[in-house]
Amino acid sequence: MYFIRGAQEKDISGIVAIEDLSFPVPWPDFLFRANLDNPGFIVYEEEKKIIGYAILGVFMENAHLLSIAVHPAHRRHRVGSLLLQKCINIAHYHGYESMTLEVREKNVEGQIFYQAHGFKEKEIISGYYLDDNAVRMQCKI
Repeated sequence: MYFIRGAQEKDISGIVAIEDLSFPVPWPDFLFRANLDNPGFIVYEEEKKIIGYAILGVFMENAHLLSIAVHPAHRRHRVGSLLLQKCINIAHYHGYESMTLEVREKNVEGQIFYQAHGFKEKEIISGYYLDDNAVRMQCKI
């Protein structure tokens, strides 16, 4: 059985572990702690273990997916899809009509994932990441 719920202080170590396994330049733990009051900071929990997380924010009057990650052992089991759909539901509840995100230009698999959920490429942002450009994507919700 799984739960998607708001992130809590006790979840930070599990979130950071997933972050470290997921990104070449991971966020430090203080950025996650700074988002604990954010109602768009959610975790996917299964058998009392954090399997994935997502953080939703606001950017230029749009809901904005700041980060999403799933533990590598649980990828391709719909965890990311469930987290993304929950973020879309939260954004819709708060009255947003669209959601944006950035994904590494080299992360073609990630772009395909977002396209499968209705996101379309909006623009390329040169030098967004230390080692890559970003593809900004947007979805009407």
